[in-house]
Amino acid sequence: MNENNIQRDKMNTKPMRVQVPTSVNVKELVRGLNLSRTRSESIKNKMYYFLSLLVLTNDNYNLNEKSEGYRNISSVLMRKIMGRKDYYFIIKLLSNPPDPIIESKRSWRSSNNGSRDGFCIGYRLTQKYNTGEVEYKTLPDKTQNRIIKHLKDELKEPFDYDKYQFLYNQFKTHTLSFDPSVYDYIRSFGHSLLSRINDNEYQTSMVLNLIGRWLYYIERIENQDLWYKVSPDNHRLNSSITHLKKNLRPFLLCDGKSMGMIDISASQPYFLSSVISNNFLAGNSGGFNLQSIYPEVFDILVSKGCISSTRMDSSNSFEYASYSGCSMQTDFNNNSGSSTGLIQYSHSFMWGLFFEEYELESIKRYQASPFEDDFYSYLIKSSQRISEDNVIDFNPAMRKKLKDNIMYILFDSNGKHRNNNEHIKMFQRVYPGVDKWICYLHKHIGSDKFAYLLQRTESYLVLDLITGEFHEKFPVQPIFTIHDAVYTYEEYLPDLQSLILERFYEITGVRVGVKTTFGKSNPEPKPEDINLEWAKIKPISTRKNFEKVFPGVFIYNINRGAEFLKILV
Repeated sequence: MNENNIQRDKMNTKPMRVQVPTSVNVKELVRGLNLSRTRSESIKNKMYYFLSLLVLTNDNYNLNEKSEGYRNISSVLMRKIMGRKDYYFIIKLLSNPPDPIIESKRSWRSSNNGSRDGFCIGYRLTQKYNTGEVEYKTLPDKTQNRIIKHLKDELKEPFDYDKYQFLYNQFKTHTLSFDPSVYDYIRSFGHSLLSRINDNEYQTSMVLNLIGRWLYYIERIENQDLWYKVSPDNHRLNSSITHLKKNLRPFLLCDGKSMGMIDISASQPYFLSSVISNNFLAGNSGGFNLQSIYPEVFDILVSKGCISSTRMDSSNSFEYASYSGCSMQTDFNNNSGSSTGLIQYSHSFMWGLFFEEYELESIKRYQASPFEDDFYSYLIKSSQRISEDNVIDFNPAMRKKLKDNIMYILFDSNGKHRNNNEHIKMFQRVYPGVDKWICYLHKHIGSDKFAYLLQRTESYLVLDLITGEFHEKFPVQPIFTIHDAVYTYEEYLPDLQSLILERFYEITGVRVGVKTTFGKSNPEPKPEDINLEWAKIKPISTRKNFEKVFPGVFIYNINRGAEFLKILV
């Protein structure tokens, strides 16, 4: 279970503080039950914990966006933590009409999907209680120890939080703030959106919620009310600045100075090119390979016979399981850093899966793709050459649509979608072997773990490698990350860029592309940014559509946005 609302650096080292909605008066609920003092305290603390699993804030509102705000709760795990009797007692109390605090999505699923025990049902706060305002409650030792005892069983791998301490320290040794013109920008942005609305209460609420959320993020950073945590799931560093919209980032200041950013071009396709090599997937423990970056997935593939635990040679690397005594190996040249010779011994079996020669060639071609230039344009033009006999009809809108759909290409495991989505078919046409490889990973580890694999690869290269080495070289200069993007003062961007280009190629054997952005704040919003937000707001014109998104819409934000823009609601 991903405990996003439990505030702790390490399990069992600090008091467990949980976020609970201020809209729910737990003490009053429990007081009306006429229970003994001891039982009242027990029910109250267990209820705090359960509500902390459901509460949505501006910092986590999008976690359950795909499920309309419902969070799947494992009944078996909750019964272990709370006790069977108390768990169902609390569910009944919070669900009790005529004023329910929580509501459920009446569809059960086996939580074996994800290697968890028991069955799950989705719960969320009802609209009345989903205000977005929270307060912290510290759980007593007895409740905390019970939670920790059972959550430990959920943790598949040990996780070293300490190695990221230098990144946490960036938030302590530097002062983050905003250029004051950010408020002019937000005001202009909000009024531009409101001017497009023709007296529609749902769209108005959406605009005010957006503006209120932006103000919330800025206020927390301005007040140095910062948070930061590396996720043990995908190893990404999430923080107060990762939630900042792209258009607000140029206004961010560090110790009163603007910062610049370098981000990885076509990052997820690039990271895929680095993990598809035999050297990564079957390498020995330590460094840049699957066994060290994602040991759980490595063990799954070994247990399913996809990777053989038989030692190949003195390098103690692993080999792909194969049929007929046939295996695929890669000669990895550490001097040149090149791993693109994937098919050094060009057998047609990989993991016991037959690959045609043209599929194997497409894997090599994928690794040689121009990630350092413009991968998306290259993919479109390559597809058109194959399907339209060298007639190229290309425009920037096509590139944007492909880029917006890249996550479907990588992580959509629905066979019907993969056979009908135009962008997935484009990818299949150019890289049939890579698409086959992706589908094979979906089958054996699932699309979620596959996504985590690419994100952990990103984190290894960006957090463990680049930021660490930059910090060693420039220990007093700031270094912040937003996943595949790295921030520092503008005068240090050339050093940072050189480090990324050189080290990425040295480690992966595939050249990377980067984009540099300087912190130039402009209080006048770009029309394309306004259009992008309006495209999300425009469809929310009916109550039916609003109910699908309301878990991320808070009265707290609406009131703040209305006050800032000086309009009545």
